Amino acid sequence: MTNSLRGSVWRKWDLHVHTPLSIEQNYGGEQGWEEYLNALESLHPDIKVLGINDYLFIDGYTRLLKEKIENGRLQNIEILFPVVELRIDKFGNLGQTDPFKRVNFHVIFSPELSPNLIQEQFLNSLSSIYKVDITDEASSYWNGVLTRQSIIDLGQKLIDSSGGKITDGPLKAGFNSLNVNYEQLLTRLDNSYITGKYLTAVGKTEWDALRWDGSVADKKNIINRANIIFSASPSVETALNGKQKLLEQNVNSNLLHCSDAHGYPQDTQTKPNDLGHCFTWIKADPTFEGLKQIIFEPNQRVRIQLEEPDYKEDKLVIDEVKFVTNDNKFTSKPILLNKNLNVIIGGKSSGKSILLHCIAKTLLSDRSILKSNGAYRYDFGENFDFIVKMNSGLTQSINRLDEEPSVLSEIKYIPQNYLSKLAEPEIKKGNELLKLVRGLLLEDPDYNTKYNTFLEAVKSNDRRRELLINNYFEIKQKISTLQQEIISKGNEEALVASIAANEQKVTLLKQQIGLTPEQIQHYNHYNVELQKISIEVSSVRNDYSKVVSFNNDARSVMQELVNKKNLLLSSIETEDVKGYFAERYKILDDVYKSIINIDSVVALNPERRFIDANSVFNLAFQAKAKRKQELEALLAPFVQNEEIKKQIELIEKSITEDKQKQSAINQIKSEIVKNVAALADEKSKIFILYQDNYQQYIDIISEIEQRALSLKGDNLEIKGMPKFNYPKFSKAMLSLSDGRRINSNSYTIYNENLTAVSECKIEDILPSIRSIFDEIDSGRYHLNSKSDIKYAIKVLLDDYYFDYWNVIYDSDTLDQMSTGKASFVILMLIVGLSISKAPILIDQPEDNLDNRSITKDLVTYLKNKKLERQIIIVTHNPNVVVNADAENIIVANQRGQNDVRSNSPYVFDYINGALENTMAQDNQQEDILLSMGIREHIAEIVEGGKEAFKSREKKYGFSNARV
Repeated sequence: MTNSLRGSVWRKWDLHVHTPLSIEQNYGGEQGWEEYLNALESLHPDIKVLGINDYLFIDGYTRLLKEKIENGRLQNIEILFPVVELRIDKFGNLGQTDPFKRVNFHVIFSPELSPNLIQEQFLNSLSSIYKVDITDEASSYWNGVLTRQSIIDLGQKLIDSSGGKITDGPLKAGFNSLNVNYEQLLTRLDNSYITGKYLTAVGKTEWDALRWDGSVADKKNIINRANIIFSASPSVETALNGKQKLLEQNVNSNLLHCSDAHGYPQDTQTKPNDLGHCFTWIKADPTFEGLKQIIFEPNQRVRIQLEEPDYKEDKLVIDEVKFVTNDNKFTSKPILLNKNLNVIIGGKSSGKSILLHCIAKTLLSDRSILKSNGAYRYDFGENFDFIVKMNSGLTQSINRLDEEPSVLSEIKYIPQNYLSKLAEPEIKKGNELLKLVRGLLLEDPDYNTKYNTFLEAVKSNDRRRELLINNYFEIKQKISTLQQEIISKGNEEALVASIAANEQKVTLLKQQIGLTPEQIQHYNHYNVELQKISIEVSSVRNDYSKVVSFNNDARSVMQELVNKKNLLLSSIETEDVKGYFAERYKILDDVYKSIINIDSVVALNPERRFIDANSVFNLAFQAKAKRKQELEALLAPFVQNEEIKKQIELIEKSITEDKQKQSAINQIKSEIVKNVAALADEKSKIFILYQDNYQQYIDIISEIEQRALSLKGDNLEIKGMPKFNYPKFSKAMLSLSDGRRINSNSYTIYNENLTAVSECKIEDILPSIRSIFDEIDSGRYHLNSKSDIKYAIKVLLDDYYFDYWNVIYDSDTLDQMSTGKASFVILMLIVGLSISKAPILIDQPEDNLDNRSITKDLVTYLKNKKLERQIIIVTHNPNVVVNADAENIIVANQRGQNDVRSNSPYVFDYINGALENTMAQDNQQEDILLSMGIREHIAEIVEGGKEAFKSREKKYGFSNARV
């Protein structure tokens, strides 16, 4: 029996090909056989299976079978199916040109049946009776079984009685007139020699001709009792439209696109009824059991299209794996894999998980998941190797170094119990599962970029918050310093009184030396200006100090910003993008250069003089020094008495100093007012940033939720929401607090019933944060001796938010699901959200799932996802094997294990094939893996496997299951 060593694979099948021995054909009859054989051998190389179709007889199939077996012809065709076509006594009305079109009925026999058996047990059992002539009673009836000679006899009788109206030869005349009774035909098929070894098909075109306004029951009965519908449509589109119409008519739609070939193409464009005109992709072993699978899985196993179905990139499909040892511990034969669903079964300790583990260890980029306590679960020594070969031809050894890149780093591996562990109540609410969900959402490069941009924005907010808090306390400290300065300057009222008293003393001294009122007025005018200049010089010195301090800060900040800019530009790979932003960020370099230039403007030489003669400070000092000299010269003549002059100078110096203090106090008061306003503004900025940070989470969640919409079709929903980590916040704040004097119950945000996933609303949290801020800032919040106010504020305003992803399936949230259901949902997430189409390896996903969840959820999910990516799975569940319609079943066995004897030369041995691979157990074969078919292994190994097959076949009307 033909069997693919990688299970069920797609092949092109054409099950409706006539031969030169068909009663109706355009191949040239007996003389056209060689040309016909050559034409079959020249068919497209993907066409591997042919149904050899003849009317009433099986001669053409017999002839071709002999050519293939005895003469070595048709090596391009893997197998031939015998097909007998009959016309049943059901007539359709196609119009005036062909008013009575008979329905064609096909019987597709198993190639296991010999032509002789089909002839003897079926064809020879068919009969009919006609009264063909009323003139000659002796020869008026024809009544016989269907043989070539009997049909010739019928044709001759019809010709003889037609009065020359029938011009065809006797065989064709008899064939054209012969109808087989439909019910009799079905009865004849109920034969123990052929039961379970045939499928039936009806022609769609002829069935369409049956009138809906006639016997609807007959019309539906014919198509629904057939297994297959044959269509020889002009194109794929027409065939698919025909299938859709059958679906709309709510009748059997298991349609195969077959050529109904009666002749050769007459030009480069083949037409219906031309050899090679059309075909159907069927995913099955090229066997009768393989063909039967299309009855059980018509949507999975049949495709009408030009290109091969289930396309997957070669670089993302494992072609084969191979153990390499020198001690016969493992089989030396390569294990071929299917590009869809590969299922590994076997008894306890048979090597199932070993095989999956070796594939994972060979390909995973991060192999830490395979380790327990720092060691790999399986280690077979230094002489052991395992080779994985990709469809692309690349290979990988299990002995690669950890730093050596994998040829398939995107592969996913789900170890045994991994899903159930994540689904445990304390874990499915925790950070590990959250990281898994977020990581899967971010596998999409676009969304990963968006999330990284979000993280950068949050980190930038962290830095800005740190800077704002620092600024806040710098301003606060400055206010305190200014207030202390005011105190050091003395009492302002005393200064005013002192200035007034001293000015009065100066006036009396001036009068004492005989200055006229006019001279005193001039003197005072010059002296006031001189005092003003002295105050201005002091202000210039203060301004200089402020500028130097700010410029130092600005230089440091701009240098860091320029460095970040340069790092950014060096990381941009697209030259056009790099050039665009390099030009626009050039302003940062210009600003930095300007600040460096300011350094030279305000730098001092060793003599404490300004280096730049044109410095604004230098010019201000020079102008004021010059005017000071002029005023001192103007004042000199007014006071000649040296004694009085000294007294006046001392008093005026005191007045100047007091006025400077008074001016400084007024300036400090002004600065305090400005800094108090700046402090309020800085606090406002801090809380605006705090809310903006929260909004960043709202925005990124809204963005990433678009990615989660891809799972909507699986009845699975992922809803994102920002959460506040209350426990982390409380722990951090209480660690700073004086536990003897603070009552945490007075702050609702410290409520111990609040968890990290409790409801979180910024409008509820913000008032508490503001209140605690004010408490700390004012000193009313009792901190412990090791904590200071600024640090406490930073801890208070730290980012305790995080993006939380709630998983909902069938209206249940993940944290409310049973462990089994949650396990399945997590699997859905891993497979469904993963953007990669690389293979996924799963070890016993059915653990902790009830049978209904496996049948309803897991099986359906695997059937859908295997079309997108290769899956390799270890399982003990028959529903996963049978109802998920696994393409490739790998049977594992350990010699001497499970009380099963085997003479295999290997300790661990494997065999694989398709579900349809069947062979009754051969008790003479001592190698247990070779002693039976894959189907029989499933029935023997997997508990409930036999019942799963029977249940499936019974569902589709095949109660005669073979196992």
